[in-house]
Amino acid sequence: MNNEGKQPLPIWFFVGVILFVYGILVIVGQAMDPGGQALKSLKPGFIWGPVMIVFGVIFTAIGLVAHKRQG
Repeated sequence: MNNEGKQPLPIWFFVGVILFVYGILVIVGQAMDPGGQALKSLKPGFIWGPVMIVFGVIFTAIGLVAHKRQG
């Protein structure tokens, strides 16, 4: 196999995927928590989960665009 000219995916792609998955896990964890947390009324999982998802999508898109420009 000849891999000349093929560039690996940038780190931003993988950072974005990880943030996206963690955002989903934070939202699911918040939804399944029956209570007893310190900031129960603020529901921080429902705030930070979507923030992580949005940044995950942005970083993944940046990584894909950078990869397409390289190759």
